[in-house]
Amino acid sequence: MSGALRRDGRAISPVVGVALLLALVVVLAAVLGGLVLGIESPPEPTPQYGYSTEYHADGEGNTNDRPYVVLTLEGGEIEVGEHFYIVDGSGNEVRWDAVWTTAGPLTAGDYAHVDGYGSDSALNPACEGETYRFIHRPGDGESATLATVEVERPAVGPATAHC
Repeated sequence: MSGALRRDGRAISPVVGVALLLALVVVLAAVLGGLVLGIESPPEPTPQYGYSTEYHADGEGNTNDRPYVVLTLEGGEIEVGEHFYIVDGSGNEVRWDAVWTTAGPLTAGDYAHVDGYGSDSALNPACEGETYRFIHRPGDGESATLATVEVERPAVGPATAHC
C-alpha cells in the first residue's frame, strides 16, 4: 500500500503546481494589463496668472477717443505660440499676440489694449454691456477662462460716438 500512496501523492503535486503557476500567470497578466491600460498622463494644470483690468470710458489717449479696456499681466508668463485668446460677448475672438504690447513672451507689466478697432477689430467695441474673456485653449477641446472683464459703465464724452 505504501507504493499506492506514493503514486497518488506524486500525482497531486504536478496538478497543484500547474494550478498555482496558472493562477500566478493570470494575476500577473491582470496587474500588467491594468497598469498598461489604466495609466494616463495627468491633465495639464490650468496656467496661473495674475492680472488687473482698467476701463477707460472717456477714451482718453486712444485713437479717435474710443473707449477701451486694458488687461495687464501682473504675474506669470505666457510663451509665444501658446493658445491664448481674447473673446467678446458675441464669441468673436483674436489671438493674444494681436493685441498685446509685446511680441515675445508676456511677463508682468505687459498689457493688452482692447477697443474693438484696428488689430482687434474682430471684437465688439468696448461699450457698456460688453464682456471680454481671456481664454487659454491648450487643445483637445479644453479651455480655461483666466480673466473676465465686464464693461459696466457707459462711454462718456467724445467716446459716446463710438458706442
